[in-house]
Amino acid sequence: MSQYVLLRIQSLQEELESLKKIVSHQLLQSPRKPTYIKGLWKELEITDDDFANAKKAVFKDVTNWNY
Repeated sequence: MSQYVLLRIQSLQEELESLKKIVSHQLLQSPRKPTYIKGLWKELEITDDDFANAKKAVFKDVTNWNY
C-alpha cells in the first residue's frame, strides 16, 4: 500500500510540473491585454488617490487597518 502511495505522489508531482510548464509558457506567449473603459466612463481618469479614498470609505469601520 505505501509503495502505491509513493508512486502516486510522484506521478502527481510530475503532472504538476508539466502543468506548471504549460501555464508559464501560455503566460509568456500572451501578455495580458489592457482593459478599456467604454461609454460613460471612457473620459474618466482614475488616480491612486481615488483608490486610496475608496479604500478608506469601504473600510472605515474596520479596526486595526493600515492604510
